[in-house]
Amino acid sequence: MKILHTSDWHLGKRLPPFSREDEQREILREIAGIARAENVDVTIIAGDVFDVSVPPATAEEMFYSAASELAKNCLVVAIAGNHDDGERLKAPDVLAKVSGIILAGGFDCSALSCTPVTGGKVEGRTGGIVFEKNGERLNIMLCPYLTEARKGDPPAPDFAAYVEKVLSERAASVFSEDGTNMAVAHLFMLGSSTLGEERELGSAKLLPLSVLPRCDYTALGHVHKPMKLTDNVRYCGSILGYSFEAADIQRRIIIYDTVTKEIKEVPLGCGRKLVTVRTKSFDEALSALRNAGDNFVKIVYDCAEPLTASRTSELERAGKLAVLEIVPQGIKREIKRRAHRTPSELFEEFYGVRSGGEKPSESLVREFLELVGEDDA
Repeated sequence: MKILHTSDWHLGKRLPPFSREDEQREILREIAGIARAENVDVTIIAGDVFDVSVPPATAEEMFYSAASELAKNCLVVAIAGNHDDGERLKAPDVLAKVSGIILAGGFDCSALSCTPVTGGKVEGRTGGIVFEKNGERLNIMLCPYLTEARKGDPPAPDFAAYVEKVLSERAASVFSEDGTNMAVAHLFMLGSSTLGEERELGSAKLLPLSVLPRCDYTALGHVHKPMKLTDNVRYCGSILGYSFEAADIQRRIIIYDTVTKEIKEVPLGCGRKLVTVRTKSFDEALSALRNAGDNFVKIVYDCAEPLTASRTSELERAGKLAVLEIVPQGIKREIKRRAHRTPSELFEEFYGVRSGGEKPSESLVREFLELVGEDDA
């Protein structure tokens, strides 16, 4: 079988004041075309189908239309991410299964049995589904988003231990030796076996790879940047660029072949670019917007001449201005003023401000320099 791995659609997401709906529809048509061209048997959506837990009606319609189009050629399996309401995602499950669409919004997948219109048979298990088609068996462990608030009963000693226990139990109900074993989860994973310092993405805590069950392929969602954690543990990333900080990343989907074990990354071509331009004047900013075409633009306005309301409006009319960041000139002047001063001079100035004009003793200045490992040489 061939499995298409995608995630983080974030349908309904905007880049205020602009809608991204036309781009989202276009990219979903592109994904459906890739699925057809590659003769995909299963499409996996690894969470964050929607951008908010109660998405607008247009976003729900977009998802149902895209899933229905994909289901004409393959089984479609979607899990809930941290942006999704799991109960809402699985609400149309009875109708979805008739079309060969599995909506795993909850943690008990035992009721997800169905007969896809494209052939084969799906059997629901507590921790996922078993898909049999043309004599081949694909065991898919499904794990919707897990939060720190969930630690089981009795509670696990820490979140990582809890996640490892949950994934192990879910895998045990699905995996077998006579098929391909695959895990699908919406988690924030570290690319090594140790955590180091604790970090979070949204409300998700960073987890070590050791929590994941051993299997043939792990399809992850949650991180918007495509990432290869190991040869067979991957984030495919979001379908569109949703942040100017990650604007240059090539968006893609992943196709996994259960027979050859080949993992192929397929680039996506649709979607507007997010362009950041640093400008030194109003005219530069205006020109950048006019030359950006239909792309979204972030202007970093680094100029001593302030922008008037009328000039700001002119910039907004010139193109797709999504972000206008004005560099505070006062801070720049202060940084320049301090650039050539010694550490002791800076400390004396700081001490004087805090003490109402008093000057620090020489011994206090020496202690400060020793503490920060500096000298005035």
